[in-house]
Amino acid sequence: MKINCAGFLDRSRVNGPGERAVLWVQGCPLHCPGCFNRSLWSFKKTHLISAEDVAETIISLPGIDGITFSGGEPFCQALPLAEVGNLIRREGLSVVTFSGFPAEVLFSSGRSAWRELIRVTDLLVAGPYIRDAPCGTSLCGSRNQEILHLSTRIPRTAYPERDARSVEFTISRHGEITTTGFPEMSFFYQKEECG
Repeated sequence: MKINCAGFLDRSRVNGPGERAVLWVQGCPLHCPGCFNRSLWSFKKTHLISAEDVAETIISLPGIDGITFSGGEPFCQALPLAEVGNLIRREGLSVVTFSGFPAEVLFSSGRSAWRELIRVTDLLVAGPYIRDAPCGTSLCGSRNQEILHLSTRIPRTAYPERDARSVEFTISRHGEITTTGFPEMSFFYQKEECG
């Protein structure tokens, strides 16, 4: 199974509790007004990578706590992401999944792929982004979104419930700058070439 990957960051401290790898998927049908990641709405093929290769990369990272799936919309690629989750959880790592779908839609869906991704998700952040409902919670873009603990792998005390929004800048060895996190401005994931 291949994942249509929009971006990957091997270390982040603002995309979930602890030090996490982050995988952004390409494609989202929700198109929330004011979305941070409008460039990830299209379902165009960007970088196709196997679930096994993603899991192997994550497992090889020393000192990592787990993976965060973001997007785009992870539930549009639920089955290969669930496979990644299965593989890394066997190694004691955790899975955080961000979704623009409300939790009740995710849990009531009859889609087996969605159930599989929920099954391997330890912490779910669910709900559409609403531009006019800002919040200060470190893991949510708007106050309607829910943070749901689906296992005991990530303790409720692993991150502050209320926290200032954080932004993180990473510069790769090739000069590529990745900006991620929850800033006051409207961007969430962005890559630039550093000249």
